[in-house]
Amino acid sequence: MPGAKFCVECGASLTSAAPSAEPAISQTIRNMPLTTAFVGVFLAILIVGLLAAGWVMLRKPVQTASESGGSIAPGSGVNSMGGTAGNAAPGQLPPGHPKVELPPEALSFIEKMEKDAAAHPNDIATWNKLGGVVTRAAMFDPSYYPKAAEAYGHVLKIDPDNLEALRGIGDVDYDTEKYDQAIAAYEHYLKKKPADPEVITDLGTMYLYTGNADQAIAQYRKALAIRPDMFQAYFNLGIAYAQQNKPSDAQAALKKAAELAPDDNARNQVKEVIAKIAGISPAGGPAPGAPSAATPSTFQGQIEQVVRDLPIAGPKVGAIQWPDKTTARVMMNNFPMDQMPPFAKDKFMNDLKSGIDSAKKNYKISGKVEVDLVDSASGRVMETITE
Repeated sequence: MPGAKFCVECGASLTSAAPSAEPAISQTIRNMPLTTAFVGVFLAILIVGLLAAGWVMLRKPVQTASESGGSIAPGSGVNSMGGTAGNAAPGQLPPGHPKVELPPEALSFIEKMEKDAAAHPNDIATWNKLGGVVTRAAMFDPSYYPKAAEAYGHVLKIDPDNLEALRGIGDVDYDTEKYDQAIAAYEHYLKKKPADPEVITDLGTMYLYTGNADQAIAQYRKALAIRPDMFQAYFNLGIAYAQQNKPSDAQAALKKAAELAPDDNARNQVKEVIAKIAGISPAGGPAPGAPSAATPSTFQGQIEQVVRDLPIAGPKVGAIQWPDKTTARVMMNNFPMDQMPPFAKDKFMNDLKSGIDSAKKNYKISGKVEVDLVDSASGRVMETITE
């Protein structure tokens, strides 16, 4: 799936597999066949970071739960595709990555495929091929996701049991965070092809994203029974155990994942997760997001500590401004709140509100406290918390 080591536009770390490489829990560029012509017209994108989209081994950022001292929150995991993008949403380039424009040749190729499909409404192979091509294009321009869903939906109207279309629509739903629909598509697929470890792994990840770690673990174990050397299944199994606050089981699975890692990038990613679960950084210091040792001496200091200690969000805090004593503007770097799954956002907000309430009690603040979460790049207020 991956190709280059780093995107030449933004320096984002990329995996090193070829576009045809198998996925991991995340996203290899998918196991959809690519024609020689399509590879040719996309060469320009490959050069400037096409495969950044493949670096989504962890389609969601790895998270530690503040109250558990090392569990991983829902929404962390790797897909059957094979890459890792720290904070990338499913099927998207990492946050802050420069927009990648599809070259005219690629747009013409897609247009030709759309015309071919329209001219052959009963040609399942052509419609599936169209679905695969526009799904890849959607990694750079999300407006193509509806076209992909339409193409696969067209096939399923003709053949409701078509495996390629079922997996394709499941992958589109995965990428667009329609997790329940992805589960339905993957389950239907597995009724017809029950021994596919990659789809079983993706199904497990959908359960993980929807907060059902028990089911996720069952699916990952099922995948490993079929393919014992499956890196992504071990990796996600570790994430699921961590979410259940079972650090020993999580570390055992992750250590196995490290042994099976396809390259140094993946191996380092696993080590970072193991370190977060252990509560220390690879260098031996506190892990990002770990509670600070010093006790703040002011109300503003405790609020700042609360924000910086939040799992995932803490390392993204650029600066905290205080327009007045009870109003804070928290400047967040590359933290797209609108891409968070509802359950993850709810937990994040509840943790923040709880921390604010605690600070108010400690410093006997009875009035309203307002915290704005602001996107540093645009200055847009993403969320306002009032307690």
